[in-house]
Amino acid sequence: MIMSDPINTGAYLRELLDALVANLHAQLAAAGHSVIRPSHGWVFQYITDEGSRVTELAAKAGITKQSMSALVYQLEEWGYLAPKPDPADRRAQLYCLTSKGTELRKLGRGINQRFEQQWAQKLGVARYQQFRECLQVLGQ
Repeated sequence: MIMSDPINTGAYLRELLDALVANLHAQLAAAGHSVIRPSHGWVFQYITDEGSRVTELAAKAGITKQSMSALVYQLEEWGYLAPKPDPADRRAQLYCLTSKGTELRKLGRGINQRFEQQWAQKLGVARYQQFRECLQVLGQ
């Protein structure tokens, strides 16, 4: 199949992601979370309810341990994360969401769901669901 559109599909996907992220961070800032940046999203996306090691978060996000450590330490300093000993290895730390971190993740998910509802209204619910399913297949 030859596509005649000169714009790369990735550019369209990037526009959608940029719009989603800009909306999210504008609303988070308005809700009092102005220190949160897009890079902090990796922590909130990948951290487990039981807690996660920095190395696990870094591997899932595809960034260095040093970069993830900086993000985790910022979030700890701001009260979104708290360390606890890893029961499997007392030398290691697990990081868990605090109540403030849990609230932020819940708020962010709600903001994104409402934003995606706008896309569903533009495409129609059935087409939007099909679009999401296609993205899931392509992402595997």
